[in-house]
Amino acid sequence: MSLFLAPIHYWLFKKIKLYEELEKNIVSAYRDKYDENFVDEVVKECVEKFGDYIEDKPLESIIDTSNIHGWLQGNITKEESRSAFIFSKLIEKYGDESKGTGYEEVKEQALSAANEVSRANSPEAVFDILNEYILAGMPCDRVNSVTQKDSQKIVWEQERCIHVDNYKLGNGNINFMYEIRDLWVKTFVENISPGYIYDIKRDGEKSIHEIKLK
Repeated sequence: MSLFLAPIHYWLFKKIKLYEELEKNIVSAYRDKYDENFVDEVVKECVEKFGDYIEDKPLESIIDTSNIHGWLQGNITKEESRSAFIFSKLIEKYGDESKGTGYEEVKEQALSAANEVSRANSPEAVFDILNEYILAGMPCDRVNSVTQKDSQKIVWEQERCIHVDNYKLGNGNINFMYEIRDLWVKTFVENISPGYIYDIKRDGEKSIHEIKLK
């Protein structure tokens, strides 16, 4: 069955699973800090609405090989919609002051990922490595457009947000979803040697991103 799959499918599956792991970690942190029964009810409602988590099995044993693209796209939609729904419900219940619970899990995962990278010798290399981890739609979406790159920095733009429709489907707190995504990227980038700075500017669905050497 694995003969139907290409490296790019495993690459994308790894990123979906990483995002799913972050969702689970944030849910677990809220469960530990607040009302476990309420959190479990939110997760139960969400799973009924959007679907369950991906089975902890090799990709080749669970993917629909007759519709590989559709299966991967469907799981991106499910994952981003589900997390948006859950996080929105938790913030609605426990207030903006509870956001720090999510932020800590975001930073922990991003730092762990950065620690897997021994060194990146240019801003462009950091950008390439970042895209090994961060979920940004399907490869065919080509959401990133590099507008400048040299030995000191790389700049890329996104004319549209590839995630916002899924966040809206989950009735999500869109600002929080952007906050945790931007925090993940910043933590990751700025903990890679020899030393980089990440900056982002958002204007609606358009965003401009920069990685530069310190």
